[in-house]
Parts: sequence; structure tokens; C-alpha cells
Amino acid sequence: MKKNFFYALGMAAMLCGCSSGSVEEDGNRMTAMGFVGGLGNATTSVSYYDFKEEDPGCQISGFSGTEGFGRWTNEEAPTITFENVIPNSDLTAKIVVTNAVPGGDATKYEVYANEKKVDEGETYPGVIYVNIPADAVGDNDNLSLVLKILNPKRPIDVNPEIYDSRLLGMGISSITLYGISIEEVESEE
Repeated sequence: MKKNFFYALGMAAMLCGCSSGSVEEDGNRMTAMGFVGGLGNATTSVSYYDFKEEDPGCQISGFSGTEGFGRWTNEEAPTITFENVIPNSDLTAKIVVTNAVPGGDATKYEVYANEKKVDEGETYPGVIYVNIPADAVGDNDNLSLVLKILNPKRPIDVNPEIYDSRLLGMGISSITLYGISIEEVESEE
């Protein structure tokens, strides 16, 4: 319910700048299309992926099973594949991180979109925003996002009383993927 409100609010805001347009909902994604004067045909999309659910709505590998907060990355290079993204769109991934590497350190990471490095940094629990340029998305309607964890740790190495030998990097509760694509319309002179 909460996510639908924010989807609708964002789509309504986009359409306010359009002289004509439409909004479509497909599962966990809403898409708005319209003509924006001076720019051309614009398509925006918002997709929400809940990592607390058994099926987060995207394909994942290198992640643990669901836990109360979401899922841990449990490999050095976990992958998330999003289907039906808008080709040649600029995207922003909002990644909600609920846990950092065991032991209290920040998780250090690099992000690759369709094999192109697009971001790097470190995080404690909080939110990471990853900007993915249209050239990394390309003509594809699928996006492969690899989170390369540079300092994963096993809980048992931090505290031998914890019998958890998984190689953990960051705990993720959700990802929201925002996209925009503008097709310029040539003006007639």
C-alpha cells in the first residue's frame, strides 16, 4: 500500500510536466509516458524489490535466504538481475542497507552495471544511491547489477561463539529502481 502511494505520487508529478501522457502498472513497476515540451517523449519508471520476500521480484545470486531484515550478500560478487528495464534509460538504484560487514566496519564495495563499473564506496546501515548511465544500460531490457564486496567477513572469524561461516558483506532490505528515458523530437522549422 505504502509503495503504491509513492509510485502514484511520482508518476503524477512526472505527468504534470507533460502535455499528454499515460501511466501503466505492471507487477512491482509503474511507468509513465508523455510528451514534455522542449525535451521530447519522456518515459519514467519506478520499480520496487523487497528482499524480505521469498521472491524479491528480481533474479538474485550470491545472497542468503530471507531473514527478518531482508538478505545478506554471502559471496564476494553477488548479482541482481532486473528484467524489463527501459532500454537506453538513465537509472538510479536506491539500495536500503540494514547491516554492514560483521565486526562493526563499513562495507566497502564497487558496483558494476552490465559489466561497467558505475560506483564505489563504503557504507554502514543506511541508503546507497547508485547512478547508472544510459550507456551502461544500452539497448538491453535487462540490467545485471554486481555488488563487488571488497571486505566481506565471516561472523565466526569476528566472534568464535557465533557458528556462522557465511562470507557476509551487506544486509539489504529493498531496492527501488528509478528510470528516465527521453527521446528527443526534432522540431520543425
